[in-house]
Amino acid sequence: MQYVPYLLTAYAIFMLAVLSPGPNFLAVTGTAMTVSRRAGLGLALGVGSGTFCWSSMTMLGLTAVLAASADIALILRWAGGAYLMFLGYKSLRAALRRNRPVSETPANLIANPDRPFWRYIRRGLLVQAGNPKAALFWLSVMSLVLRPDAPAWVAVAIVVGTTAISFCWHLALAWFFSTPAVMRVYRRAQRTIEGVLGAMFIIFGGKLLAG
Repeated sequence: MQYVPYLLTAYAIFMLAVLSPGPNFLAVTGTAMTVSRRAGLGLALGVGSGTFCWSSMTMLGLTAVLAASADIALILRWAGGAYLMFLGYKSLRAALRRNRPVSETPANLIANPDRPFWRYIRRGLLVQAGNPKAALFWLSVMSLVLRPDAPAWVAVAIVVGTTAISFCWHLALAWFFSTPAVMRVYRRAQRTIEGVLGAMFIIFGGKLLAG
């Protein structure tokens, strides 16, 4: 029981991080609104999988290698920034097109996405894995809450708990932002929303490229 406060601290820090709007939030909500519920859920699963990867690697000490290697960190930052800017370009290009019809029926929200489900999972994984700040975040969290004398189950509990939080939060975002009410709002402001999403992706990507 002496390690419970450390676990709760780790969970609280992570919850504050995921509640803050960022690339993951924009990717999941944007996909849920502009494509379909199923696509958004796939992206959410990918983001959650990326959280598991980063937390697991941190537990195993691999992010320490990234922190120690400037070349690897630079390559990862450039790749992640370029990918986010690519997503931004696609959103801005879509904003310049004529408004596309958006179905308001729940059945159509989850059926027949324009791409295979696994491709949205992969996209979410790339968005999360392509953010080198996630490595530094997890390194700082583990350093803060994981004591040297802590048993192995504490680190495992941090990984499992934060991964569960990530899955639940991003799946909830995908579900909410693909509901008929939200979709009606999107239908009226489709081009504006896509333009804002595109600009935000480019801003986040530019920040990563600039360091």
